[in-house]
Amino acid sequence: MKNSGIAVVCSIENDGSFKNVTFELLGAARNLAEKTGEKVIALVCAGENCDVSILGEFGADKVFVLSHRKVGFFELEADVSAISSIITEISPSTVLFPATDYGRVLAPEVAARLHCGITADCTDFDIDSEGRLVQIRPALGGNILAHIISPSTLPQMATARPSVFKKKEFKVENFEKIIVKNDFSLLAEKVLKLDENSIISGDCEKIEDADIVVSVGSGVSSCELMQRIGNFARSIGGVLACSRKIVEKGWLEQPRQVGQSGKTITPEIYFAIGISGAVQHLAGMKSSGFIVAVNTDKSAEIFNYSDIGFVMDAEEWLDSAEKFFKIRPE
Repeated sequence: MKNSGIAVVCSIENDGSFKNVTFELLGAARNLAEKTGEKVIALVCAGENCDVSILGEFGADKVFVLSHRKVGFFELEADVSAISSIITEISPSTVLFPATDYGRVLAPEVAARLHCGITADCTDFDIDSEGRLVQIRPALGGNILAHIISPSTLPQMATARPSVFKKKEFKVENFEKIIVKNDFSLLAEKVLKLDENSIISGDCEKIEDADIVVSVGSGVSSCELMQRIGNFARSIGGVLACSRKIVEKGWLEQPRQVGQSGKTITPEIYFAIGISGAVQHLAGMKSSGFIVAVNTDKSAEIFNYSDIGFVMDAEEWLDSAEKFFKIRPE
């Protein structure tokens, strides 16, 4: 159904606040709405007391609060049922999901329930001459950008990577909040409560929210050296991240991985230490504000994307960096 709205499924922290990716997706939806003339509709799975007024400051014309669970509880089957029901009722032309850990599970379930196609991990969107959503994402190892449309089913659905789209403040007039009470009660054993020890809930620092990211790759020769680099990252107000090979070694958790199979981030400063610059890794960090590269190979691809580069061993560079920043070892 044309001109019936662009819906954004919002992502919420355990404490009920909205994740940055929610505002980023609202900005992407607002850009599309300016081309199609549609309204932007936010879908929030939370308690009815959830404060959603901030969504109107970032582009949402209307918000549906699907109040069937408590803050901090994530009931997949209930969320799938609630979102599928409201989509059927309001018939949006497009539905955008965040490509978070939970969103990547939720989105395909909703698409399957509604018999719709879906494109995963989009990094851009556009509208074609026929008013259809063009879903843009890296393909073939990041060597090309695929432009995908869903001509046979509505709504058009896609997930979008965090930290790709910019937040866009857009104060709407006549912001509307609608409470939709649903009764999708589930057995207790089907309820997942994310606790403080869960990696998903925050045991691992969120690299996508950091202004400074210090990332290590296979050029870092030991776990001990990596731990020193982690101390360096904390000392300058940053967080530690890594390439896929570091995760495969078991040195760091997967949520710290940057790249096509990890997270896409856009920090103000990105340190690439011992990272060669494979296309899969570049896809996750090349839009960073200022890139510092350290590698022993002067022809490493990462230097083609860096603002400053050091052709030297990671440990040698770290020795100098610790002295420069007056950092004491732990």
